[in-house]
Formats: sequence, C-alpha cells, structure tokens
Amino acid sequence: MAVLVEHEKRKKEILEKSLELFIEEGYEDVTFQKIADRCAITRTTLYIYFKNKREIFLWSIKQLTGGIEKSILKIMADESLNEIDCLKKIFSLICAECEKNARLFHVLLDYLLQLKKSEGNPRERVKRRVIRLEHLLTTVILRGQKKSLIRNLPVKEIDALLFSLIESALFKISVYGEQSLEDSRLLIEFTIDSLKTSQE
Repeated sequence: MAVLVEHEKRKKEILEKSLELFIEEGYEDVTFQKIADRCAITRTTLYIYFKNKREIFLWSIKQLTGGIEKSILKIMADESLNEIDCLKKIFSLICAECEKNARLFHVLLDYLLQLKKSEGNPRERVKRRVIRLEHLLTTVILRGQKKSLIRNLPVKEIDALLFSLIESALFKISVYGEQSLEDSRLLIEFTIDSLKTSQE
C-alpha cells in the first residue's frame, strides 16, 4: 500500500512541475527531457509514469479541472445557498480560476491549435473534458426548476448559454490577453438573474 501511495505522490509532483514548465515555456517548446530535468528524474523513470509529453499535459489539465470540480461540489452542497446564488458562486469560481491560470489558457490555446492542424476537431476533446461540469450545472438548474426558482426553460439551452459565456471569457483571457474578467462576471450574473422566476 505504501508503494502505491508513494507512486501517486510522485505522479502528482510530476504533473505539478510539468504544468509549471508548460506555462513557462509553452506546449511546443517543452520536451520530455525538460520535464524529466524539472522533476529531477531520468527519462526512463518518467516513462514509468507517462508515455509522452501530450499525456502529461492532458493529465495536468485533468488535475486542475478536478480541483475546480471539487470546489464546485462544495458550493453545491452548501444548503445556505439557493440555486440562483449557487450558479453565481460556481461561475464566479470559474472566472477566478480562469484569471488565476491565464497563462495556462494561452498554452492550452496553442495545444488546441496544434491539435486542429494534426487531427482536425479539437471540439470533441474539449467536450470530453467539460462533460462532468455540464452535468453538475444541469443538476443545479433542475433543482432550481423543481423549486420554481429557475424559469422552466430547456436545460440544455441554459447550459449552452452559460457555457458560451465561459468560452467568451476564456477567449478574452487566451486571445486578447485580458487579465480581468470583471465584464464577463457581470454578464454572467445578469444572465443568471434573467433565469429567475418571479418567486425567487
């Protein structure tokens, strides 16, 4: 059991140090050897944990999104929040994470553009990464509709609308290089408020 714990701890350290390296140098300039050097291990040891740079990058992103998901689950479990406030808090968290990890989103944009050149459609890759988040939002929206706090609109369309606002925020961060998403926050809050029923 101790060996497994040590293995997972080492893997987590590799992912954290790799993510720092990707942010510093960009996806294209990072090599497997640079990752091994940053982690103070040999390439052979690194191959025990990961088969290539791309796998490391994707696992690093997964680790980040996993942390965001845990925070969202805590917000959802907070019984002092109604569903409207829950949605606002979730999207405020997402905006804060986007601002905090702005440089990472520059790297992610480069990665997705390379993916598009080599494989065609990066949309499917992104969709797979956010499907759990979509499910969590759907849960909050349905809960709000059941309590008559959120208007009885098609949930899929509400999800799509809210996600398009996050995509817009990510575009501002990764393409325009904006540091603050205050405008996006206000727009998201306005949109969430427009979902309220008169009862809320």
